[in-house]
Amino acid sequence: MGEFAGIVLHDSACPARTRGGFDFYICRDGTVVTSQDFLDDDHVHVCVEGDFSAPLENSELVREQIFVLVKLVIRLASAFKFDPEKMMAHGDLCPGVEFPWHELKIRIDRPPH
Repeated sequence: MGEFAGIVLHDSACPARTRGGFDFYICRDGTVVTSQDFLDDDHVHVCVEGDFSAPLENSELVREQIFVLVKLVIRLASAFKFDPEKMMAHGDLCPGVEFPWHELKIRIDRPPH
């Protein structure tokens, strides 16, 4: 395992996601589940539980997930020597159009305590 270029973000409603198609899975309650091995040599794959293709129903849970995601991204970036802002969507539909990229960007700029 070498250095990674960044993070690929998924949501659990992604039609292309297969069972275990992630390195880290962030549950609605903020719990992080890790896989046994990394999916590829270039990027870390993080899946956030939920369907971000429609307006979000429980913004409190999403805030907790984003908080945990930011902490995870900062730790991974530090451990594997990549810019924490090097995040990209898995595809056009994953994560969905309602994924809170703006909030994630703001928090990466100002990490949580």
